[in-house]
Amino acid sequence: MDTCEAFLNAYRDLEEVLEKRYGQRAGIVQQYASGDGHKYYEELSLFREIRNLLSHHGKIAGQSAVIPSEASLQKLLEILEYAKNPPVALSVATPIESLYCAKESDTVSSTCAIMENRGFSHLPILEKNGSLKGVFSVGTLFTFTLKNPEKTTKDLKISDLWEYTPHYRHTTEKFAFTSPSSPAAELKRLFRHKGPGSRRVASVFVTSNGTEKGKVLGMITPWDLLKIEK
Repeated sequence: MDTCEAFLNAYRDLEEVLEKRYGQRAGIVQQYASGDGHKYYEELSLFREIRNLLSHHGKIAGQSAVIPSEASLQKLLEILEYAKNPPVALSVATPIESLYCAKESDTVSSTCAIMENRGFSHLPILEKNGSLKGVFSVGTLFTFTLKNPEKTTKDLKISDLWEYTPHYRHTTEKFAFTSPSSPAAELKRLFRHKGPGSRRVASVFVTSNGTEKGKVLGMITPWDLLKIEK
């Protein structure tokens, strides 16, 4: 099989994979390049032109006017493999073993100091069974102070903020849950969507069963999704 034939076969395979996923064939590669396959936008735009030249233009003196390089073929095969096995939630999440989790016995002042020093914005609080009990964030402290202006944070513990730490009690942000095998591309759309009151999704928790009752396996922030753009 020559390079031209191998290139066309790989391109057809890519179209078939995308057709099964999105339910259409016409213009599917261009749609993919502008969406979930955005990291390969430039390559796919070029490969679409090469494919058209190979498919719709006759040969000159028995040879194709354009012959894909070996590097182009290998890149197309790489894209095909990426399309067949797209990144899933757990693969881009920060695993629970690497997360710093707040404890209800921790003081708010020491917790805030750790967050500032290590650049954390949200700290999960876990139940004994590993499910999510709550989330401590700057927004948590803001809401507490707003509701209790007479109180100071001196010697305050995370447990003293129990009314505001459950994920559904945050007023300026919200949190979502997903299963380990959820396509990471869907999470990008989740972060872009704003719910009632324009609350944004601050982070997504990957749990064993995809619900808030499941054991937390990892946490995803918008920064984590940058991994699949590289």
